Amino acid sequence: MTTVLLSTSGIAAELPDPASVRTDQLQLMQGFPPPADKQITQAGFMRPYPNPRWSFHHARELFPSRRVARGHEAVSVLPHAEGMEQKIADLTFTGPDGEQVSFEQYLDSTYVDGVLIMQHGKVLFERYQAGVPEDEPHILWSVTKSFVGLLATQLIEEGELDPAALVTSYLPELENSGWRGATVQQVLDMTADIDYSEVYADRNSDVVKYSLAAGMGPVPHDYPGARDLYSYLPTIGAGVDEHGQSFRYRTTHTEVLGWVLRRVTGMSTAALVEQRLWRKLGTEEDAYMLLDSKGAEWAGAGLNVTLRDLARFAEMVRLEGRFNGQQIVSAEAVRQIREGGDREAFKAAGRDFQPGYSYRNQWWISHNDDGAFEALGVHGQMIHINPAVGMVMVRLSSHPIASSAQTMPLSIPALAALADLLRERAE
Repeated sequence: MTTVLLSTSGIAAELPDPASVRTDQLQLMQGFPPPADKQITQAGFMRPYPNPRWSFHHARELFPSRRVARGHEAVSVLPHAEGMEQKIADLTFTGPDGEQVSFEQYLDSTYVDGVLIMQHGKVLFERYQAGVPEDEPHILWSVTKSFVGLLATQLIEEGELDPAALVTSYLPELENSGWRGATVQQVLDMTADIDYSEVYADRNSDVVKYSLAAGMGPVPHDYPGARDLYSYLPTIGAGVDEHGQSFRYRTTHTEVLGWVLRRVTGMSTAALVEQRLWRKLGTEEDAYMLLDSKGAEWAGAGLNVTLRDLARFAEMVRLEGRFNGQQIVSAEAVRQIREGGDREAFKAAGRDFQPGYSYRNQWWISHNDDGAFEALGVHGQMIHINPAVGMVMVRLSSHPIASSAQTMPLSIPALAALADLLRERAE
């Protein structure tokens, strides 16, 4: 297999040539039964690569899941504007190493499974990697967090959730955990300090324990740790810093938030997404959420949706909660997110590939001149919203490297160039 060398913000890695791992040519899980070297089980969901090119849009065949029904409402129309597809594909920009990159090359080099770009509610560009079905939900990974964060912000606006309240006032089960003394807002902004590391490339990181508790793969028979989220979260201890001082990205905060929302509303996370968002957006397809062994959703990672339905959600957020003829979430909830968080606290995370950013209510805020903000997931998942030019881009990917540090140094200039192109179009 040929390889290419990518270097982004000091990160260098040998990666497979995207052309050599096209989903339509891999023949994964084809045949009755598939050949042994083409079979994917729960144990091989993530590795070896290129298994994710199949498994990221077949997750419900590997893990238990809960349906997020679209209901019987009419599908909301996403109108198309002609004449921009090739212009966007040919758009060039300067990459992080000073090289000239076309938007088409950007999509290929970030292992995109599907991308959709809209301006002022009209689809300008929609592309799927060959072999990826457009009607099959794709795992969003941590973009899921932004759905949960928006729901929490809406419940705060309705007075159903108190951001200043201690997490333990809703979840006494965490009284002896690292979340003792932390507020709901600190969990929303990931500034509560806990003894937990999330380094995807480190097999000794606590994220491995979280993954096993969530059921993201088979648990070894002799594994001594927690085997479900409700058992695992109370075992996480306190960090060394005072709550509220520094931002550090930790998926377990969102799992706590999901637990809080379930406790407050008496509804599963999937039911909340369904009733509050999915049925109102006029989605085309059902979505689904992946579950641990006790039926708790992966609130920080487990939502699976199609590309066009993700675009509907993103456009609703761009329009400050109004979409499909109704106010789905309050405009104030979206404005609260867009205000952003503490930029100094954000620097503690060492995420130099997101200069000037902050984190607010489970969303990434760029603070650039256009006021762009994002939802991000490992392996290249993204919602990018640029209010100044009326732009939305949603991207589903299966990049071989999990961390956004690999893709963001290329995505930031690509999206800036795209915004400039669309700015000229609007003038």
